[in-house]
Amino acid sequence: MRRALAAIALLLAACAREPKAKSFVLATTTTVQGSGVLPMLIVEFKRDTGIDIHPLVVASARALEFTAQHEADVAITHDPVAERRFLKANGAKLYRQFMWNDFVIVGPPDDPADVAHARSAADAFRRIHEGHRVFLSRDDQSGTNTKERAIWRAALVVPEFNPGYVKMGQPMPALLRTSSEMRAYTLSDRATFEQLADNLQLRLLFAGDPFLRNTYAVILPQPTGRPEAASAERFVDWLLNGRGHSLLEKFEIKGKRAFTMM
Repeated sequence: MRRALAAIALLLAACAREPKAKSFVLATTTTVQGSGVLPMLIVEFKRDTGIDIHPLVVASARALEFTAQHEADVAITHDPVAERRFLKANGAKLYRQFMWNDFVIVGPPDDPADVAHARSAADAFRRIHEGHRVFLSRDDQSGTNTKERAIWRAALVVPEFNPGYVKMGQPMPALLRTSSEMRAYTLSDRATFEQLADNLQLRLLFAGDPFLRNTYAVILPQPTGRPEAASAERFVDWLLNGRGHSLLEKFEIKGKRAFTMM
């Protein structure tokens, strides 16, 4: 019996000495996932470092909440307004805007609101509103939803006055599929739309307004003593200065560069 107990004790001691798998929690947006970037980062960072990324895929505002509550070790978001609020309330060890693409307005191929001939993003939204056309909103505190609301304000329009304005509360990929089924207009980040476009009955109708710039930032919060902090810092350095930066710079969707690095 004593020998058996001794063997068990040695086994437990050996298990306790084994290093735990290195990992950290990344809170990030549905557009990072929908674009194909998140799966690529998870695979390539693991390949380079042996460290696992555990993603929380949510709207930007929620990603920042997780980070403020110390439930995430890093955040990647695309809502500069919400990011400024986060920094004012919580500070950060590092905050860096590191890449951008753009938002695009998509809709039914026959374009009954004539959005394709709009002079600006605000003019495009005004045409949708005045024609009482169906527009589906994320309505989920995402960076995309923040930009959508800013465009409505620039258009001097209260979108709720349009009976065709529908608040969906869906992530970007789901919203695009619903918009396709309902022959509706919506605002999308370009990368997610291009990843799904072949399976959608939607057309890119308007882009190119500087107001539609879509900037992504990484936030490393103030130190909290979490054991995952070292792995999170290593990821941020890899993303901004290492092979992660090169991978994002070369990341393509259907033969086109998806992002511009800053």
